[in-house]
Amino acid sequence: MMRIRTALQICLFLAAVLCIDCGKSSTAPVDNGPPDTPGVVDIEPEPGKDLYGVVLDDAGQPVPGVVVSDGYASTTTDAAGIYQLKRDSDADFVFYSTPSDYAINVETSSRNIPAFYKAISVSAGEAFRADFELLKLPASESDFTLFCIGDPQVTNQSEVTRFQEETVNDLKETLASLSSPAYGLSMGDVVGDQQGLLNTMKNTLGSTSMPVFTTIGNHDKFGSAPAPKSGDFFSGIYGPLNYSFNRGEVHFICLDNVVFSDNSSYAAALSDDQIDWITEDLSYVPKDKMVIVYFHIPIRGSGVPNKDRLLKLFEGYAEVHFMSGHTHYNQNYIHTTVSPSIYEHIHGAACGAWWRSTINGDGTPNGYAVYDISGNSIKSWYYKAVNYDRDFQLRLHWGDASFGGQYGYFSFSQPGNTLVANVWNADEEWMLEVYEDGVKTGDMKPASVSRDAWSMGYHIGVLNRNPNNYSQLCDHLYTYLPQNPAAVIKVVATDRFGNTYEQAVITSDFEPAISY
Repeated sequence: MMRIRTALQICLFLAAVLCIDCGKSSTAPVDNGPPDTPGVVDIEPEPGKDLYGVVLDDAGQPVPGVVVSDGYASTTTDAAGIYQLKRDSDADFVFYSTPSDYAINVETSSRNIPAFYKAISVSAGEAFRADFELLKLPASESDFTLFCIGDPQVTNQSEVTRFQEETVNDLKETLASLSSPAYGLSMGDVVGDQQGLLNTMKNTLGSTSMPVFTTIGNHDKFGSAPAPKSGDFFSGIYGPLNYSFNRGEVHFICLDNVVFSDNSSYAAALSDDQIDWITEDLSYVPKDKMVIVYFHIPIRGSGVPNKDRLLKLFEGYAEVHFMSGHTHYNQNYIHTTVSPSIYEHIHGAACGAWWRSTINGDGTPNGYAVYDISGNSIKSWYYKAVNYDRDFQLRLHWGDASFGGQYGYFSFSQPGNTLVANVWNADEEWMLEVYEDGVKTGDMKPASVSRDAWSMGYHIGVLNRNPNNYSQLCDHLYTYLPQNPAAVIKVVATDRFGNTYEQAVITSDFEPAISY
């Protein structure tokens, strides 16, 4: 049973006690929370419920219908703003899924990292109370901008500085140009096996004007051999590894999909517990919403445990997108076995090829992705290369050129005078038109090669890096044989939204890979 007393009830109760004055003191119910919570004095959890609390707004009024979870089971607050759960024995946090009409709470004004949870600080079997306060938004955020930041993967302070001065400063410039609210997703591998830098990177990610949510990557997990690495240290700094929140007409779900089988071997996987939690979480999400799920390792391939169960959970929703990182190359992949089809955006790394250059292994520039969201749909997206204009979306090369240095040379191995375009954010709906001396002569077609020779020439041929790590997949190459290779050539690329991008520079040297 639960007992709630308002200020009026307390006054009447005290008056009665004073009038009777029988010399006996009243017995207060169990209360592990703040004694001066506005609007609510005491909560006594129902039998069998040991995780409970109240969610109020900044005026002290209850907020009903808020989804609260321990990462295993979920419930909603009642009319008085109160929630109660039976805590799972493995639960470390209690958290709420921020409703669309309330602001994202953050740690501080200078560390814009979402604060939507509390660590459970009692032993198993003990009741734990966690209260939360929400700030009502002045207006709906049906339109907002989403930023996705792949793998910073810093290993030392010098790389933290590069991330700050290059990626974060570029993000700040893009944010300054917006008139809509903005939110960020960090796609994991925040650090490169350096747990001492996790808090430093939290400060750095939180230094922009937008709240940045973070998922965990394989290089963010730690542990002593022979035990498998875990996310315990990471979650002690960043909070829950699986959680959700809402913005506008969009429901976001964060997942830890990195599973270590020992201290070094890992793979993408989702547990039955995670699928059960997602199922319950989605039970509170109407089908007319868009759902965005973000995790570290792409699940576009086969062999990912529980992948099919995961995909089926999103059938019937207005639109579904997966966001991932990990690969250090850019790829757009569509899951077609469900309805609607699920678009998986695999993001190039902010660190590119591990801070060795200014490009990823597939030639994609170091950068981040920007999504324009309106209602329950993504209306447009583009990849923003650091220190370039947003219109920089492709690079041109000659197909028979050799790229490299003393450690080897690489080529696209195309017939002489073949034009090659690397369009890092392309998908099947992009169109590439070739103009010679101002006259269109044809369209580029997907290339038969799947590696960027220019990137390999620099990373392997010049820097002598390991070919196994610097030969990333590149499925966004296009080729065309010009009618007159001596003509002034221009390529006009049109994306699926009708945005056009032009490129007339044919790159032959490594200067764009070395520095900005």
